[in-house]
Amino acid sequence: MSATERSQARRAFSLLFDYIRRDRPLLVKALILLVLATAADVAGPLLAKVYIDDYLMPGNLQWQPVGLLLVGYLLVQILAAWLRFHQTMKFTDMALVAVQDIRERAFRRALRLPLGWFDHAITGQVVSRITNDTESIKDLYVQFLSVVLTNTVLLVGILIAMAVLDTFLMLIALLMIPAVVGLIWLYQRASGAAVSRQRQLRSEINGLVSESISGMGVIQASGQQGRFINRFETLNQPYYQSRLRTIRISAALLRPAIDLMSVLVLVAVIWGFGLQPAEQTLEIGVLYAFINLLGRFTEPLAEITQRFNLYQQAMIAGRRVQELLDEPEDNALSQPGTGSVSKGHIQVQQLGFGYQPEKPVLRGISFDLPPGQFLGIAGPTGSGKSTLLSLLLRYYAPDRGTIRIDDQPLQSLSNAALRDGIGLIPQEPFIVAGSIRDNIDMGRGLGDVAIEQAAAQAYLLPMIQQLPQGMHTLLGERGTRLSTGQRQQLVIARALAGSPRVLLLDEATASVDSETEQVVQRALHELHGKVSLIVIAHRLSTIREADNILLLVNGEIVESGSHRALMRAEQGRYARLYRLQQQAARVQDAEQYSTETVEHKTVDQRE
Repeated sequence: MSATERSQARRAFSLLFDYIRRDRPLLVKALILLVLATAADVAGPLLAKVYIDDYLMPGNLQWQPVGLLLVGYLLVQILAAWLRFHQTMKFTDMALVAVQDIRERAFRRALRLPLGWFDHAITGQVVSRITNDTESIKDLYVQFLSVVLTNTVLLVGILIAMAVLDTFLMLIALLMIPAVVGLIWLYQRASGAAVSRQRQLRSEINGLVSESISGMGVIQASGQQGRFINRFETLNQPYYQSRLRTIRISAALLRPAIDLMSVLVLVAVIWGFGLQPAEQTLEIGVLYAFINLLGRFTEPLAEITQRFNLYQQAMIAGRRVQELLDEPEDNALSQPGTGSVSKGHIQVQQLGFGYQPEKPVLRGISFDLPPGQFLGIAGPTGSGKSTLLSLLLRYYAPDRGTIRIDDQPLQSLSNAALRDGIGLIPQEPFIVAGSIRDNIDMGRGLGDVAIEQAAAQAYLLPMIQQLPQGMHTLLGERGTRLSTGQRQQLVIARALAGSPRVLLLDEATASVDSETEQVVQRALHELHGKVSLIVIAHRLSTIREADNILLLVNGEIVESGSHRALMRAEQGRYARLYRLQQQAARVQDAEQYSTETVEHKTVDQRE
């Protein structure tokens, strides 16, 4: 194990066991119950020894003392069961509180990581760390820690009871403990790498399944099911082999070895019992009680060794969660700035940026957007349009140049002020599983008037009013009850509900129908002059009314000006692209008209 891995292991150990220190009062209560339950457990064989040696063997079966012994034995067992139940609940409470907190910490950290971190992260693996790995941590408390503490105290109690019965035989039984410790050490050495490999493969499998489900339509449409099945099998086969290896190691080193040792110790105890001096009285009750206690002695050892694989998994899971918690947060989220976005004046000077320093995406971008004006941005795929918006939203820090909003450096604004002042309408609408109102409000605590006004501005209010439950209509996961256009209108309403001074649209009409595009254009027309608009458009008709249009190619501004000015340059790139789109739109309209005409004629002939 490298120094880095050892450091991560120590931090994971600290993460997992820090909650034991936090819940010390609960742990003390659980341990008290544990000691009492252990005392009740070991009292049973001692009472049986008294019955055999004092009453059964001498033939002195007096009903009153024998009856008291039987009642005492029954009460002791009932008390032990009651104490075990409450002790288990204490440990379970501690486990659930710990896992709840760790899972929430992991999720909070994931939400506060820089957006660039997610450029390289696989969604399924992140989900696996927050869900599967934290669930394995729960097993550490419920299945391992509880069992180890319970059985350790039980072993001590059994050894004390054995010493009371016969010290020599107790020493023979004691030889089993170092042998078990050796087995645990061997198991850890043999299975550690396999368990770590399992968790990595499981994360990759989760990532592939998540990717496949989210892109199921594309996979089926392109006939790629076989390729994805092969990828799954490529991951699943080594996962199966790794699991099989740990099962084999467990089968060889854990329960079978413990059972063999218990038989050997039993033989040694009986042999030792037979070595007692002839003149010493041999009490059958002692032998019975000792064999009974020996059976209880080997069972805790077996349980500890069997649960050790859970400890191994929990430590590796804890290391993976700790790696997530160690990732540095996005500093912009805790930006202590005091400024605000009051006008929406944006100035960009010589902006340069690249996701990889040697591969710049933006080169020398400069523009000035006065308050209330409309800036359109066009360009081919990969020209840096969406990256520019990401820099304006402070998802990434520029490598060169400056961004100022209302004569303030972008970095001087607090995160809250920036998010309140700038609204975003992304290309892919994000809908949460909740009501229409929930999706517009998004936890901001907005009033009904503000929400209805935003819905009206997005031309969504008439549709909402037709629904039986109105604003409280549940949309389902990803807004499946809405059309693509309605989902985009809902996102527009969400952005407008916060009354931003700057509104960013990232190809918001790229995947909607013509009717929805017209709705978006009407909304932009009404907002023009009230808020600053920056619109990335695939369809250039969306930005015809823009005060200024930037055409980006390979991260550089190659043309700029109003639509009318750009169209006057007939050989310009923007003008050629606009004419091509208009021709394509006319051809599409003609084809649609022709199809509708044929359908109408067919219906008329049938009638």
